[in-house]
Amino acid sequence: MKECKGIPVSEGIGIGKAKFVTKPKFEIKKKNISEEEVDSELERFNTNLENVLQEMDYLIQNFSHSKDNQDILHTHKMILTDPEFIAKIEKMISQELMSLEQAIKKHFTDIIAIFNNMENQYYADRSSDYEDVAQRFLKHSMNLKGLDFSKIDKNSIIFVDKISPSEVTRAYECEAQGIVLREGSKNSHSAIIARSMGLPMVVCLGHHDNISENEMVILDGRKGKIFANPDEKTLQKYSKLQEEETTRQKQLQKLKDKEAITKDGQKVGLMSNIEIPEEIVQVIQSNSAGIGLFRTEFLFIDRKNLPTEDEQYKIYKKIAEKISPHPLIIRTIDVGGDKLSSILNIEHELNPNLGCRGIRLSFENIPIFKTQLKAILRANTTGNIKIMFPMVSCVQEVINAKKIIEECKQELEEVNNIEIGAMVEIPSAALNADIIAKECDFLSIGTNDLIQYTLAVDRDNQTVAKYYKPTHPSVLQLIKLTAEKAHKHQVKVAVCGEMASQEEYVGLLLGLGVDELSVSPAKVLSIKEKIRNADIKEQQKRAEKILQMSTAEEVMDFLEKE
Repeated sequence: MKECKGIPVSEGIGIGKAKFVTKPKFEIKKKNISEEEVDSELERFNTNLENVLQEMDYLIQNFSHSKDNQDILHTHKMILTDPEFIAKIEKMISQELMSLEQAIKKHFTDIIAIFNNMENQYYADRSSDYEDVAQRFLKHSMNLKGLDFSKIDKNSIIFVDKISPSEVTRAYECEAQGIVLREGSKNSHSAIIARSMGLPMVVCLGHHDNISENEMVILDGRKGKIFANPDEKTLQKYSKLQEEETTRQKQLQKLKDKEAITKDGQKVGLMSNIEIPEEIVQVIQSNSAGIGLFRTEFLFIDRKNLPTEDEQYKIYKKIAEKISPHPLIIRTIDVGGDKLSSILNIEHELNPNLGCRGIRLSFENIPIFKTQLKAILRANTTGNIKIMFPMVSCVQEVINAKKIIEECKQELEEVNNIEIGAMVEIPSAALNADIIAKECDFLSIGTNDLIQYTLAVDRDNQTVAKYYKPTHPSVLQLIKLTAEKAHKHQVKVAVCGEMASQEEYVGLLLGLGVDELSVSPAKVLSIKEKIRNADIKEQQKRAEKILQMSTAEEVMDFLEKE
């Protein structure tokens, strides 16, 4: 048995035979045309453009299994119907005497290069859309085929260097068991499509050469592992896991249209966390009660220029409209200065986690802060957007932030009222939750950082990972304290950290007084199941017992036995 590891981007288990597919090489032999050929080449352009658009319409109507797939195809249609694109191709043909294929290749190669040169991974990933459109057009004009799926069936695990969104759809239609890529990222459209279709995918696997065509393969999309020629024990283990997961997902789908209400009738707000705009599709598919945490860092990191107000406004507004009337809670930028050092010329910090990050970074860079706040205020046309401030350590920071919001309102013509919240991630914020709650409409506990700061454990440091304990009594006491103090002012408390997405902690968090949970979109239904099976009074009694315990291990033992 051979084992190798990549990066997991779409959960699930696939079992089948390895099938290697390659992309066709577009060899454009005729690069230039004569003046006499211009009219016929322009006619070829219009004919092929019409055929490609018709193909996309057909796919949208017949083979788009999810809303995100439809949205991406509509985006590809917009690229091809853009008047500027049409004018450029016509100019290259009529004035520069390029063949149709050469003009298409040059146009899209130039655009793809621009995207790839952007140091922001989110935007760099958008180049795959233009590559997909270019390949689709060239396949029509040159009468070529894309990836050869003729040998792909329901017993296949696809191995390929790169894959486009439309090719992921093709793999799904062929009932492939999973996809393994040499290249790719979690935020690419292809990965998003795979997740929405429940198609396991692992990327950045650099050991394709160790696996042979038709060799039996197990793909573990949860851990990013690939097992080639597995032994009988491993095969039986994963076959059983696959069957159990299939059965469980079918059962969970029955909860999609049911509310997150406990057995004793208490409604629990169950929302989703997202990191990039495309995840909104998964939020809608899971019938989530809103977005409890929209991380905006993707807009700021790994790029040479800061995002403009309009750039942010368009993204926020689009998501708010799609999720309306449910809430969209936008967390203002929550990165350390080290992430923005190339833009802000900030000196390197020895300990960024205890340095200028979160709300502190915003206060040190008021123009950037106000740009983001104005974009959020302008985007709130549907009235469902809320603002949340990260890494709040005291009430004065909330007061100061609210003053800046008022300044932004004065500088804008007309905006809707907007609710303000703070994240409780620092012990000082938990201890002063009653004071902070007076200035807020809601609080949200970020358990990842609360654990880190309470236990003095860098959560990214593997050396001290064993000291990072969510069930540490001090952490649980702070969660309980935050809920009690906030409730005195009729302010609801949510948990948006990783603890909320872990099924074993759901009852405990409810028992500690938490009102809402915000989780990964993929975990909404499983967490909803836990909520619906819980009784608040029973969970409160259990929480009281747990709060008397002395160690994290004692708490975990208790939870596992229950």
